[in-house]
Amino acid sequence: MARHVFFTETGEPLPKATSGKSPLLGVARETAVYLLYNGILKDKSPDGGNVLTSRTLASLPPHDGPKAVYGTACRLGPERLARRRITFRQIPYEIRLR
Repeated sequence: MARHVFFTETGEPLPKATSGKSPLLGVARETAVYLLYNGILKDKSPDGGNVLTSRTLASLPPHDGPKAVYGTACRLGPERLARRRITFRQIPYEIRLR
């Protein structure tokens, strides 16, 4: 799924350096692409690592530019997302097909 998410978001293949141990898949054209899923952030609770919360956001690897975050839900408001330059895409509904 990580390969597909990164490619459909950026039009580029997933970087070879991607370890699969971080929610940050890579950066393309200045946009960081994150994939949240239970377990990646060591939180297997239903509202854990796959939901974008303040706690989850604070634990993400930093990036100064725009961010595309894929997860099952988002608990942050539109103003905060805009300030942080985050585009949230809900899984599975916003995973695009090409």
